[in-house]
Amino acid sequence: MKNIETYDFLRFIVEELPMPLFVTDINDKILLANSFARALMGDDIIGKNANEFLYSLADKKKVNEKVQNRIETGKEIDTYTITLKNKETGNVFVAELFIHVAGNYKIVVFKDITKEAEARKLVNYMETNLKRIQESLLPEESKDFGCLEYSYFYLPYGMIGGDYFDIIKIEDKKLIGIMADISGHFSPAAMVMAIVRTLFHSRKIAGKGRRFVKFIEFLDSYLLSLKNISNYVSGLFCRIDLTEKKMHYINAGHLPFILNEKVVYPAKSQFPVGLKIPFEKKYREETIELKKGDRLVFFTDGLLTLSKFRDKNSSEVIEEIKDLVLQFKHLSSKECLKKITAELNLLNDIPSSLKNEDDLTISIIDIKE
Repeated sequence: MKNIETYDFLRFIVEELPMPLFVTDINDKILLANSFARALMGDDIIGKNANEFLYSLADKKKVNEKVQNRIETGKEIDTYTITLKNKETGNVFVAELFIHVAGNYKIVVFKDITKEAEARKLVNYMETNLKRIQESLLPEESKDFGCLEYSYFYLPYGMIGGDYFDIIKIEDKKLIGIMADISGHFSPAAMVMAIVRTLFHSRKIAGKGRRFVKFIEFLDSYLLSLKNISNYVSGLFCRIDLTEKKMHYINAGHLPFILNEKVVYPAKSQFPVGLKIPFEKKYREETIELKKGDRLVFFTDGLLTLSKFRDKNSSEVIEEIKDLVLQFKHLSSKECLKKITAELNLLNDIPSSLKNEDDLTISIIDIKE
């Protein structure tokens, strides 16, 4: 009597479980289905083969291969996303399945995630198009201006990123350079990146004289004025004048950079552009002398998130990068960068999400005159 009561209780639990559940034999013949499963797949599904309800044979083949592998290895079964079709109503829905093999039975629990899948599809569509737009805004991966040559490597954390590198020619032997890291990730950071890029390209006068500081102050006030946007920009903003062999730069809360055999730390830390703080920010330029053959290396702090550097502090990481720069100093900026990214294991097929936890940009600039 007790066993019968226990059986009836368990059957009641399965029947009222607030998600579709059915049990099949090892050949996918449906032996039991609760009310939610019958509502989606039809009242007469008992005794039928579960394959009849699969809309995509390709998906079914994929699931079967994984299930078989799990059976052979004796491990738990993963969750799968698959497209199903209600044979009675013709309705197509996306389901998330959890399949567990217990002896000679398969227990399948799933839920309709059609709305979530449609929303995800829309987000992917938007991000794909935003990625194309962002790529069109970024400069060429390498370029020779005659007096100066650069190459850069960009690895976004997701599909789109918030780092921004650019070299803009103002006039002969006068250029401005930007290595910027927008806070946050994905679409919001990419939008702010586009704003920064647009302002720099529309105000090339920023590269002339002391007005460069005024331009950075303008950029700061502009970002602060934007409603519902809290992203700020840590950046290295440079005014390169090769007629006087100097680089004037503002380090706004960014990492130091490498010049030949030394790491150049800012003399005084300055706040990121667009960062909300309860007092007025003041920016000032620092200056370094340049000569033919000099090599500058800029990078964003995504460098610090690489798996090989996670147990090291920022100074140790920068010293290792400096050593790599020196090791390949005989190569062109493009070839040197390839060697460095290969050494950092960034040129393989591992998804970017497993390589770093932030957007990463590395650039090499060679002074040729």
